[in-house]
Amino acid sequence: MCQVNEEDDELFQSLKSAGNKATISRKCMSCDQDACVIVRIADPMCRKCFEEFFIHKFRSTISKSNIFERGERVLLAYSGGPSSTALLHLIVDGLSVNARRRLQFQAQVAFIDESSLYPDSNDVREKVIDLIKNQLNYPLHIVSIDENLDNESHFKDLLFQKTTSMTAREELIRRRRLKLLFDIAKRENCTKLITGDNCTKLAAQILSDMAQGKGAHVALECNFTDTRNDSVTIVRPFREIMSKEIAMYNRLNSFESLQNADIATMSGPQSSIFKLTETLVSDLQRQFPSTVSTIFRTSDKLEKTIKPDRCDLCCYPLDLEEDQSLLSDQDRIKLVHQLFDTFSNKYLIPISLLVFHCFD
Repeated sequence: MCQVNEEDDELFQSLKSAGNKATISRKCMSCDQDACVIVRIADPMCRKCFEEFFIHKFRSTISKSNIFERGERVLLAYSGGPSSTALLHLIVDGLSVNARRRLQFQAQVAFIDESSLYPDSNDVREKVIDLIKNQLNYPLHIVSIDENLDNESHFKDLLFQKTTSMTAREELIRRRRLKLLFDIAKRENCTKLITGDNCTKLAAQILSDMAQGKGAHVALECNFTDTRNDSVTIVRPFREIMSKEIAMYNRLNSFESLQNADIATMSGPQSSIFKLTETLVSDLQRQFPSTVSTIFRTSDKLEKTIKPDRCDLCCYPLDLEEDQSLLSDQDRIKLVHQLFDTFSNKYLIPISLLVFHCFD
């Protein structure tokens, strides 16, 4: 069980017993106007104060890092979902001539089209072109997820169709999408890649990565800047903003997301490791409001190790020495026995069979 803030938990339990309507004030905590949003327990806000609060969190995350240089070419990853939709409009507003503290970089937009993987999905390519190029007048780069940009094997035929489990497919698509974004950024001489990863999604991703044995890379996965690629730095300005805050911001401003079908559409909570951990985090967050922030703060304390040797698929630093990167089944069994040397022999036999099964 994740540790929660005791004051928040006590307040939350009292609100559950007394009833929210009777306990929570319906006046804005900042200006005493009628509230329309409850950001945290007993923290109601009106529309104006909530938008100022939301924009301030976004802008302060960027400004305190001081990572963008004047005139720098930056690529914005746009998927059509709620997070990237809110991020797109915030950046457009920040780059406008009327902005209070104008952003100084040059923005371009990239969209990875995944419709070829899902025959029954709606093609949103035309909507993306109309929004980015016609309405916002920004440079747009559209690439299909199975497009051959660098003489690689055909993604859909040789990789995606031969990957059977939902967990492996989700991870493969995520890695492929990021690699294409890196390729576009390098081609367009962009040194930064801005993504819409919010703290709710990142908290679920942290637990999912640990469950899949990728704990060595968690610190990079949730950091504000991700330097796994030597040429392009990933920037996550939404890392301290929750998905519900983003959804409310879009609703109040009538920002329509172009949500398209993906591999997890219409799948149950136990279809993959990520879906299972996402459901777990959401359920815990409803009961204990500090769950996401606790997971996030804990991951921030992990050591960030950067090694020169990188994985060709995910660009992460290799977490094994070169002479340990390839192990036989016998060596794997020996390692498992070393880890569980306190167990009796009756427990080691199933573990050995499991190792053979996993790496068959």
